[in-house]
Amino acid sequence: MATKSINAAKRAVKTIRESMKMIEKQPEVGRPVEDMEPEYREWPINFGDSGYIVLYRYDGHTALIVAVRHQKEAGYRA
Repeated sequence: MATKSINAAKRAVKTIRESMKMIEKQPEVGRPVEDMEPEYREWPINFGDSGYIVLYRYDGHTALIVAVRHQKEAGYRA
């Protein structure tokens, strides 16, 4: 069971890193986030039955990753 979890974690990290390349190449690809400043965007990452959501801030020059959460977790917004 533990080996399965370790392997799943490694696959998840690889998938997240690959998806970050899209944000790096096309930072406006994410959807704007409701109730937040317009610089904030979300990018969904499919993984298994659900996936992850990347919250990032793009100021026109730089994309800064703010949070990465599993889609089943409670929101990352304060």
